[in-house]
Amino acid sequence: MRERGFRALEAVGMVITALAAQAVIRGLLNRDSELLWGIFDWVPGGLAGRMALLGSIALVAMVLGGWAHTHREPDAGRAGDSGEIRCRETA
Repeated sequence: MRERGFRALEAVGMVITALAAQAVIRGLLNRDSELLWGIFDWVPGGLAGRMALLGSIALVAMVLGGWAHTHREPDAGRAGDSGEIRCRETA
């Protein structure tokens, strides 16, 4: 996968994590609210089942986004980097 793919995967993971985590927190604070506009009303187990599913989705998205972040190719030149090799041992 190229760097753009990793960046897109990281961004999607962050967005899904933010939405799912927000829905879980809202469900904890207001038990009468619909989680994500009623998208997960089909999940068995009532509110606890829906919150468990959303928590799992948030966790998977967070792990996927973190994986994509760590597997990106490092930037060739960063600001403030002189580009020299440090700690070179002499023979």
